[in-house]
Amino acid sequence: MGSQEQSIKSVLGILDEAGIPYMVVGSYAASFHGLSRATHDLDLVVKLSADSVNTLLERLGDAFYWDTQAAERAVSQSDMFNAIDHDSGLKVDFWILSNDDFANTQFERRRQVSFDGVQCWVASAEDTILSKLRWYKMSASERQLSDARAIFAVGGDRLDTRYIGQWAERLGLLDVLRTAEQGP
Repeated sequence: MGSQEQSIKSVLGILDEAGIPYMVVGSYAASFHGLSRATHDLDLVVKLSADSVNTLLERLGDAFYWDTQAAERAVSQSDMFNAIDHDSGLKVDFWILSNDDFANTQFERRRQVSFDGVQCWVASAEDTILSKLRWYKMSASERQLSDARAIFAVGGDRLDTRYIGQWAERLGLLDVLRTAEQGP
């Protein structure tokens, strides 16, 4: 059985080789900026077109389970689809970059970093906090809130709190931002 780390390297390599812009978000981004925690899926925001989705699927090949129709529908509706590595069991969620101000700003602010020995594009700490707060507001999942709090704790004075506050206001997240800033 292959490792999830190998699967992640493979997927990120495929995206890089195909010239498909992406950024790591979700639990892996939160682990990079905050405290590491176990997860069994990789969340990626990708900039895909009808043509590039076929290139991606061809390169994933038989090593992954994926559904062509689900992928094409996700691209046309700015939604998501997933692929599962047959060997490691890693589930990769491909979130199609939506055309809204926050999504585009977040994508422009992504950072190229070395994470677990892999060069990759990761959402900024500030944008990861905002995304975690959005998910918390939608789901009331304490895991989302604890991820945001961990990034605040680790990031400290390096975080652009003005940026976070401005976007929290625009996104209607000021109440959950205050909750996150107060700590457990």
